[in-house]
Amino acid sequence: MSAQERRLAAIAAASADAFRGGDYHQVRAEDVAERVRLPRGAEGDKGRSAVWLYNEVRSRRVLVALAVKHAFDEFTSGDGAPEPPRSLLDAQRLVTAALRRVARFHQVERFMLAQVRLGIGDISTSEKRPSAGQTQPVWETAEVYGATAATGWEGRVTAYARYLEPRLELAALAVGVPSAGWAEASAERLSELAFRSMADDPEGPADRQAAALCAHWLARDLFPLAGEWAERLHTAERAAELTERMGSDGRARVRALEVVLQVLLDSSPLLARAAEVGGELAGLLATGESDPRTLCDVTSRQGLALLRLGDLPGARSCFERSLRVAGELPASSDVTSLSGRARHNLAEVLVEAGRPGEGLRELRKVSEQRAKGVPATGVAPAWRRFTLTQQAMARAASRAGRIVTGVTVAEATLADREQRLGPDNVNTASARVTLAEALLAAGQPAQARHHLTEALRLRTQYLPPEGYWPQYDTVRLAEIELTAGFPAQAVRLLTGTAVTTEWFAREVSPRLGAEATLVRATALTASGDPTQALAVLRTIPAERPVRRAQAVARLALGDAAGAARVLASLAKDERDMDDDFPGQAERLLLTARAAYALGQEGEAEAASAALVAMGEDVLDATHPLVLAGRLDLALCRMSSGRVEEVAPLLAPLLDRRPLAHGRPPLGDGHPLLAEARSVATRVGEPPSSTPEDRLWEDD
Repeated sequence: MSAQERRLAAIAAASADAFRGGDYHQVRAEDVAERVRLPRGAEGDKGRSAVWLYNEVRSRRVLVALAVKHAFDEFTSGDGAPEPPRSLLDAQRLVTAALRRVARFHQVERFMLAQVRLGIGDISTSEKRPSAGQTQPVWETAEVYGATAATGWEGRVTAYARYLEPRLELAALAVGVPSAGWAEASAERLSELAFRSMADDPEGPADRQAAALCAHWLARDLFPLAGEWAERLHTAERAAELTERMGSDGRARVRALEVVLQVLLDSSPLLARAAEVGGELAGLLATGESDPRTLCDVTSRQGLALLRLGDLPGARSCFERSLRVAGELPASSDVTSLSGRARHNLAEVLVEAGRPGEGLRELRKVSEQRAKGVPATGVAPAWRRFTLTQQAMARAASRAGRIVTGVTVAEATLADREQRLGPDNVNTASARVTLAEALLAAGQPAQARHHLTEALRLRTQYLPPEGYWPQYDTVRLAEIELTAGFPAQAVRLLTGTAVTTEWFAREVSPRLGAEATLVRATALTASGDPTQALAVLRTIPAERPVRRAQAVARLALGDAAGAARVLASLAKDERDMDDDFPGQAERLLLTARAAYALGQEGEAEAASAALVAMGEDVLDATHPLVLAGRLDLALCRMSSGRVEEVAPLLAPLLDRRPLAHGRPPLGDGHPLLAEARSVATRVGEPPSSTPEDRLWEDD
């Protein structure tokens, strides 16, 4: 506490005491001043003069504002910290309870607050005289009583703001992350409104006043903060609560919760809440008389929420249950589509679990089934199901290392959606994101950036900016910048964004939050800060991609032995694991680099040979990881004097002939291509320059 804050605190206590016992117009400045007590050593302090008091506050408005602040802090001194809300209704109850405490305070301190009501608008005689030259005193507004005095001078009562602020912020976290200063501004506004309404209506019932003020706060501050979906969710939650209160039959409760789940999944970013509601709804459907079709749909939607959260066992369980329920339905075309949906979703779980090859095989089977009866034009349900599977196939193929297939399928899917939906549709944008991912995997970061930024622009128009998909796009864009050779830009993209917050990891997707952390750490290593990268990587689960990133950081630090140990443990895990061939290829690439750094040329050659061999078997021969292995081998051959072997190794990297997807193996501007050209020039075999490579303006 500063000296000024101590003086204001003493004045606040004296002012509260004076106005509790006397009418406003009969309480003189001397009455307040003589009650002021400032401790001075072991001796009791005496009162102050009216002149001293005037120099401190300058206005009776400040006196009454300080009085109500002191009294309210005394009244709420025993209040504990509230529990974080899990729903919008919980958030509403939290704020209503806080306002109810304010209303109760108005009942307890009714006489004093009537004096405050009179004094907060009082203008002194000196202020009325222009010749007096009255200026606002300077208070430390960062401190409690200084801020109260400053707003009191302006004729406002913000005595309740410090009590309301943390509660409003907790309530806001039920729907999103408020910006800096939002809770403070909202609390001051609500404090002033609460004082005016309750002081002007002292006979009003406390519960009703608190509920009405909270409803105003929801409409004025919370719903605009989150977006329109928050208001829809609030309505749906109230309807669900009403069915529970009324003791309605189970079907009414189920229907109400279905609406809540639909709003949560379709409009909100709150995937953790969606998974909870889905679980509650599935439990109700399993125990009561329900429509099996509804249970099939609910378990499928719950599984989608769990999949995006990163709970792969939970998602698999939901999709398997959905498949099982679909198999028990009477035979019809709906059963075929429902079982196809479950199989599609189970294949996506395989892809996310590190088994993209198996997932791709399953998706191909689903695609063959869903292709039957798809109309040539229009947006019939059969086409919607088919195009979703095609999109998933493109992702799975890219993740499995079949990059040419991934780009080809993704391009066809995008073209089909553009024709049927138009270029600006949100589902067209989703297909564009998938194409960007496929292009990135195929070594085309510049084209990937173009498609991703266009999709990100469209998706943020339709979806909450802090939601799963816009943040997913941000992480992918950071990956593109990292691959293109701009790691500092990747770090900037992931600094201060929603995906890196604790709120996102808790309410939206811990898996995507961990992915963002991984990309940021990798970018830090590439930017020359591997020490910080290792510190960041320790904050997320040590899964295989994280351990590979740790090996990269250790290599950058010169700790090749430490990197080799990490990679050796990874090799053991891969023996009995999955078909994540790109992950295995990256491990071989790093193993070769660690072995070269340790002077173990034989082991390095073996790892590099195994990597190149993967391009002849389980990966496309032009996969960027295979090409990176070739470049490393070329550099080693050059350093050992075997220059004649360099050109054949570099040939696939320098080849500019288009592949089946219509592009060369590496896009222009790719760091691997630039380095390969540099190495070729150094060994005396520079790549040929075609007329198309020359700038026409220079002719």
